Amino acid sequence: MQDPGTIGWLPNLPMPYLRADAEGFLQAAAGGPDRVIEADGAFAGMIRTGPDLGYWLARECRGRGIMLRAAQVALVTYFAGAGETVTASHLVDNLASRRVLRRLGFRDIGPEPIPGRGGGEGLPGRAMELNANDFSAALAIRTQRCCIDRLTDADLPEMHRIFTAPDTARMLLRFQVGMPFGDLAAMIRPIMDPLRRRMRMAIRREGRLIGSIGVHDGDAPSIYYALAPEVAGQGLGSEIVPVFCDTVQDWFGLETLKAEVFQDNPASRRILEKAGFVVTGEDSVNSLGRDGPAPGWLMQRG
Repeated sequence: MQDPGTIGWLPNLPMPYLRADAEGFLQAAAGGPDRVIEADGAFAGMIRTGPDLGYWLARECRGRGIMLRAAQVALVTYFAGAGETVTASHLVDNLASRRVLRRLGFRDIGPEPIPGRGGGEGLPGRAMELNANDFSAALAIRTQRCCIDRLTDADLPEMHRIFTAPDTARMLLRFQVGMPFGDLAAMIRPIMDPLRRRMRMAIRREGRLIGSIGVHDGDAPSIYYALAPEVAGQGLGSEIVPVFCDTVQDWFGLETLKAEVFQDNPASRRILEKAGFVVTGEDSVNSLGRDGPAPGWLMQRG
């Protein structure tokens, strides 16, 4: 708070901001919705969750996607707990904050003066609002070449093509060649909301669906993923899986993730190992895409 570039965007706080101000905040004002943001194990800022979203981030932590990730974690928790809408506001000149809010799915609801220091004249600001559906639609994980975001009904025909292809179905558990489209759609539609586990998200490259990745429910859930056969061998799995695992562990507070891999799919094992998974055992694994059980590896992260 000694940085003018930080305190300048928080006009309702005293300046200079003294240690006594921080102690007073912690003792009298900070409550359940207030959380510390940590980056690489160090204090990086603060976020207030609940029906009103507010945040600030230390200068040296900006430009790294930390604020967006912290806000996603806060909002996933809020909306998964049956929260309805969230409001936020920013000074009109604070374009960085506005970009974060827009990427989270917030919509403008109009001008809103923001109180100045010591009860001074209000400063020009914008009020914004977010509901669970808009947040879910905007929730995305970006990698170097891909975007992981919410599945829609429009994705189901392409998913059906990818997941029922012979070389893909035999490496998955619940899909098979010749599976009717209606059966796949009935299976996928209930888990397309990324705010609820079980959930499955789309993997897109240049706007085109090339696969899907998801996580089960429970305290130590399994992840599952598949890519279209035509994009195999391009290193996309090794790019996507670590980022997805890091993110969903943050979103849902998961210490452990698991995975099952057929032993005739060593490429998938290598992808998981690059993402921090280790083999914890072996077992027979069933797949609708095979005639019977096949040897598999059990793997775990965390």
